[in-house]
Amino acid sequence: MTRQRKLLLATVGALVVLAGGAFAWKSGKGPVPAAAGTGPATATAAAAAERPIELIPAELYTIAPRGLVDVVRFTGTTQPIDQTIVKARVAGRLAEVLVREGDRVTKGQLLARFEANELQARVNERQSAVDAARADARWTARDYSDKQQLATRNIVSQSALDASRATAENKASMVSVAEAQLEIARKNLADAEVLAPFDGVVGERLANQGESLPIDGKILALLDTSHVEVAAQMPAADVVRLRIDQPALVTLEGFGEREFKGRITRISPTTQAGSRSIPVYVEIVDRHEALRGGLFATGAVVVAEKGHALAVPIVSVRKDDQGEFVLAVEGDRLVRKPVGVVRTWSRGELAEVKGLESGMTVIAAPLPGLRAGQPVKLLQAR
Repeated sequence: MTRQRKLLLATVGALVVLAGGAFAWKSGKGPVPAAAGTGPATATAAAAAERPIELIPAELYTIAPRGLVDVVRFTGTTQPIDQTIVKARVAGRLAEVLVREGDRVTKGQLLARFEANELQARVNERQSAVDAARADARWTARDYSDKQQLATRNIVSQSALDASRATAENKASMVSVAEAQLEIARKNLADAEVLAPFDGVVGERLANQGESLPIDGKILALLDTSHVEVAAQMPAADVVRLRIDQPALVTLEGFGEREFKGRITRISPTTQAGSRSIPVYVEIVDRHEALRGGLFATGAVVVAEKGHALAVPIVSVRKDDQGEFVLAVEGDRLVRKPVGVVRTWSRGELAEVKGLESGMTVIAAPLPGLRAGQPVKLLQAR
């Protein structure tokens, strides 16, 4: 079949179709247009509008009186409250250092010892000076007493008596000076033995046997790890709700789910540069030998609480031109219930409300398109 013949047959077919349509229109036998609002599309939309909204229990919330708690949470790192660098109180050479990192010590325990030969010699020297000063003082005191007796018989002049009294007083003051110097020498000798200022654990050994140290030379770092605090960085919005001595519960790394009692002891008056956070220090009240510095800690502080209140999830509260409301399920329909939000709790997750009654079931999921009057169907959880 040639191309021209195919084109001719297609043209004839089209003319036949057009002619049939014209004849049907003229004879009034053509299809009648559907009446507005009675067509299949309108019927489908009406059926969809009346179809119940299926809801599962997780999307609903039944209102009941409950206790409300507002909590401020924090994270931080533990650090010993009592910690110090044990330093030399005398200049000298270390004869021995008796402890190492991790050793547990008690208050008054000997930690290190300096060579004491020179210090002991100085004590001996100061003792001899005291003895000599006391001998001089006794002699001058006796001389002054004798001159007083002679002066009553006009054998000694007044000037000689005054000179004797001045000499006796001077020698007596020299005894006091010598005794003070002896006390300093004895203290230096005692400081040659370095003692633990409190119970704790040696965190770092900073000097070794044979080293010569000046006064205030560092020897050891001593920590009381049984008594620690959490140093937390918190935003200003949370800190303004805290106060000193507020109780806290703290969970520490390595102790599982155990909660330690704590209390807020210090709040920094300034923010940290850059982060704009504020340091807050929470003391761990419960003591434990296994506590350490540098442990990761999480905690919570109850800043407000209220009992027997009505609240709904914050997502239940909706808003329109008439104000705030919730959609309650009554029978098989949604009903608009106006509410007033008193305040939010649980970091904004719950809203304390007024205007509702205990026992109401409300929509508790962010489902769009819902409106009052819609039919609903409650599905059982599988």
